Order: sequence, then C-alpha cells, then structure tokens
Amino acid sequence: MRPQTLLMTVCALTTIVVPNGGAQVATGPSPLAVSSVTVTIEGTSKRAPFFASTKTVRVTRMQLAAPRSENVLQQALRPGGIEAFDVAIPVITLTSPDEGVDNHIHDSLNADAHPEIIFHLRSIRDTSDDAMGFVHLSAEGTLTVNGVDRAVTLNVKVLRAGRSLLVDGSTDLRMTEFGVKPPKGLLGLLRTDPLIHVRFYLIVTAADG
Repeated sequence: MRPQTLLMTVCALTTIVVPNGGAQVATGPSPLAVSSVTVTIEGTSKRAPFFASTKTVRVTRMQLAAPRSENVLQQALRPGGIEAFDVAIPVITLTSPDEGVDNHIHDSLNADAHPEIIFHLRSIRDTSDDAMGFVHLSAEGTLTVNGVDRAVTLNVKVLRAGRSLLVDGSTDLRMTEFGVKPPKGLLGLLRTDPLIHVRFYLIVTAADG
C-alpha cells in the first residue's frame, strides 16, 4: 500500500447543485448534474493512518465542447468532449472522525490565507476499457493548493449505468511540492509522510434525466 497523508483534489463533471450540501453552482444551466460527490483523503504517520473527507465542491466553470451531442453523457466520456471544467473545494469543509485532525489539516493547508483548493481541467485522454465495462481516463489539469500551482494527472474510471455515469478517480500528491510542510504535531506524533493519496466518487446524470 502506498504511503499517504493530507491534501486533496477533485474532478467532477457538472455545474448543478448536489443535494444535501454537495456541489454549488457558479454558472448557468448545465446538461449534466451530480447527484452525489465525495472526496476522501487518506494519510499515514509513523504510527497510525488517518482519514478526512468532504462533500462540498464548488463548480466555477463547466462547458461541453461544440458541437454538443444529444448524448451528453457519451460526450463527457469522449476525449475533447469537455471544453472547460474548474472546481474549488473550501479547505475548512474537510472533516475527520479522528479528534483534532480537522484543525491540523486546515492549519497545514494555510486555510486562512488560501481558503480554497482549485482544480482547472486542461484535457482528458481515453486510455482503455476493461472487462467490467469501465472506461479508463487520464485527466490532466492544474491544481492550486496553498497558493501554489502544479500540474497533476487524475486517474479516472467511469462506468455508464443507464442515464448515469459512476465516476471513481484518484491521484497521489506530495505536500512539499505545494509549499506545505507535513505537520509535526498531527495525532500527537512526530512525523507524517509528505506523500498523500486523494480519491473522489461521483454520480453524474443527464440534467433532463
């Protein structure tokens, strides 16, 4: 299992409000909607793992490429089908079932000075299909954490299920590349690993479906 710690990113495929406090819309009507979204962070220290998550994702821009297909879900899966996609995650929405972890994450990510983690999609590349019906995609983009921009690659697999897309994605990040120092006091331990693993889960539907 890969060593991991605290940070995150997300990639969604919509600009519509997610029920129960999920994604927030900052643009006009979209042909896509998200019915569920969760971003998780798993981390390790020298002694114990920890976990944090959020369901709050603010979509600031989403645009399908022209010409728009009648089958918007299929277009979203096609390389070049999405022209623009930007999201933001408020750092303070990251919560953990482990006592004290929330504050350590917020402090380490400098939430007061840089309250949001931002992802800007640049391109999506179709890599392969598998025997279970998943489409494997490579999403290239720019991630901004602690005010620092870095190019990232998201490994995404998507399953078409009727009028929905089930999206499961992940990436590994190193805190120090974003100017974030691994917190020495996390969970009362002396050292945490600077490498982190982030995972996101989405259910995307056609807005008229």
